[in-house]
Amino acid sequence: MFDDAEPTLLAAFFGSKIFERLNWLEPYRFDRDDPDGPASAREMLRIEKKDRLGPLESEAARIVNIARDQGEYVLDGLARTKLEPDRAKELLTQRDKLARSLWAFANEHGLFEAAENSLHLRLYRRYDKHYQTFMAEPSIDGGPGAGSALLEALLADLNTRLDRGDGYSIDKFNIPEDGEEPAAEMYLLYHPDPPTSVREIDDDGNRSSIYFRPPGEAMIVYTPSTGRVHVRAGNRKLRHTIAERFIETALDQTYSNQPVDFQAYDISHFLKGFDLELPDFDDVLIESARVIRADISIRNLANRLSLSTTIDQDIAEIIDSQPGLPRIFERAVAIRFVEIAVRYRRAGREATQTLDFTLTDRNTSSLLSLDDPFERVLGHRLLRHWNILREGRAPGDEESMAVMPALLAIWDIGAEKVSGAWLQARGVDPGLLTELGFLAPHGWEGDDLIDDEDEVGPVAAGVKTGVQRDDEDGEGHKVVNLEVTEGQVTPGNPELYRVYRVRDGWVAQHLKAGLEHVLDAPAIEKLSDHLLYLGMLSVDGGDVPIYLARGLDREKVRSAVDTELRARHNLGIGLVLQAGSAPGPCLAANVLTPLVDQIDTQQAEIELVADKLRSVFRRHRILARGGQAVELTRVGENMATLFVPGKGSIDIKGENRIEVIQRLVDAHNAGPMPMATADLISGIAEDQSLANIFKQPLWKKLTADFLRSPGKGQWEIAV
Repeated sequence: MFDDAEPTLLAAFFGSKIFERLNWLEPYRFDRDDPDGPASAREMLRIEKKDRLGPLESEAARIVNIARDQGEYVLDGLARTKLEPDRAKELLTQRDKLARSLWAFANEHGLFEAAENSLHLRLYRRYDKHYQTFMAEPSIDGGPGAGSALLEALLADLNTRLDRGDGYSIDKFNIPEDGEEPAAEMYLLYHPDPPTSVREIDDDGNRSSIYFRPPGEAMIVYTPSTGRVHVRAGNRKLRHTIAERFIETALDQTYSNQPVDFQAYDISHFLKGFDLELPDFDDVLIESARVIRADISIRNLANRLSLSTTIDQDIAEIIDSQPGLPRIFERAVAIRFVEIAVRYRRAGREATQTLDFTLTDRNTSSLLSLDDPFERVLGHRLLRHWNILREGRAPGDEESMAVMPALLAIWDIGAEKVSGAWLQARGVDPGLLTELGFLAPHGWEGDDLIDDEDEVGPVAAGVKTGVQRDDEDGEGHKVVNLEVTEGQVTPGNPELYRVYRVRDGWVAQHLKAGLEHVLDAPAIEKLSDHLLYLGMLSVDGGDVPIYLARGLDREKVRSAVDTELRARHNLGIGLVLQAGSAPGPCLAANVLTPLVDQIDTQQAEIELVADKLRSVFRRHRILARGGQAVELTRVGENMATLFVPGKGSIDIKGENRIEVIQRLVDAHNAGPMPMATADLISGIAEDQSLANIFKQPLWKKLTADFLRSPGKGQWEIAV
């Protein structure tokens, strides 16, 4: 910058607000009209230490980056669409790229940051580590305009959702078309982050704490021609929240959980060999590409063997030249770590360069940590060419039906992660579910594995407690140590111990979309995390409400779903499709059936399930009304269902509770006649009341519809 920048722009750089707390910089600041200013300021490069110059170096690096060809193109496009004509002319008529970048930094900092964000987007939006991509509908008119009521509504919506106080703002920039990249609209969202503090020390050694609310920043990029919405934000939850509110509020569309551009690094390719085919790219010549390190596990995951070489050696030839080594690699249970070296020459340059990066079996790559953006992009282009970087796709009709039982099982347990063993026990292909975006690779089961790429390999960290004595007669005190051991031992098939993250929102959305076609009047509504209302199905001239429930094998969940369904009794007897296979034909005066039993997975059309649903509803609706006689039926080892005609049914879980209800049922069917509380609890829990035995909310449900007290201390079935 000192070599090439104009004095007036250098003066503006030194006077930037970002440096106003750097008191040591004061002697070097100069007036823009001072011809000797740059020379005197340059002295700081000789006098000051590197650490002190760090802030200036960081900001100068940003300016130089925007002064490069790609940054210049973005800055030019944004200036023409964002700035007033006179202001844009002032920027664009600066003498060179560096001057334009420096002028924007000093005079239009918001525009400068927008150019940075646009560059960041083009480099990273495909890699999911920084961005997530969401699906919206294409639009001819594009998204909302700057300062529009829709953007104000978006800010108000996010303020309510995030609940971090005021201070939200949003600015819009139009990103011009660039080669294969279509024109897009960029929205920079600024939001308050939670308060935090830092410790500060001044030049005199005085220490103090500063409390402040740091600004959070998110970027939303909407491409009208494709409907894709890219979001960069601090964490996954925030990205989903911002995307959902932008699509729902600003675009007035329905939010979709379908993952877009999701990717996974599949290094199992190298279990079959280490050859890498050289691609033919227009902008770069790939002279050679070789695996220079491979780590495998033999017999189990804890046993790790590593072989390293250089780009000038063929690792396959080295393996073949050593007796016994080829058989060891052939029988490896897993490929754990791969390092690839690529020798290349960029178009228009004579120098040959080397790209070196690593891949692990935990779906990670060192490419994203490379400083050179060209090499980051080149590495991913090569991985796609070698079919190591797998990109997902939406399921077709036949695939959708084929994976439906697996999706129901995954959604039913409501877990964030599932293991390979769990999937294999149910005959589920994790490869297909990963390709369709329902699962994402997430390492290995067991202790938290620490991937150490510096020759150590994965290790497991655990906490170990003990008692330590200061001397023989001293009093012992508890100590806690972090103990690091070898990677976990996994006998047999290692695929059983793989862990996959569940994209729960996409699973639920796909299930809802598939079932929507079955209904005569679909109206999907989320009633709770475990219960969805799907709409109405016409049965024998009447409308039957249809629900989808999960987790009914867990008592608390089943009780909560039961409560929610009873609150909707005005809709009449319904049909509850459960994702799992919890016992019982009824739930809260509704017919209960496992959905998987009603689906013919050999058919491509899920509509065929409608007649089966009508059949199961007709078969069990009398029971859902309470049957024709008071009855207590066992539906599991520790659960029974009470049927009362006209009242419906209710689940009773626990031996003591079942015994109390059985006595009431027997008394009703023999008499009917009331029973005293003392007789009901005799030999069961004589020191407790009935309310204590049944607990809330079960007791409240029983006394509301199924039991009544004709006199003090007496109870009977309410018919």
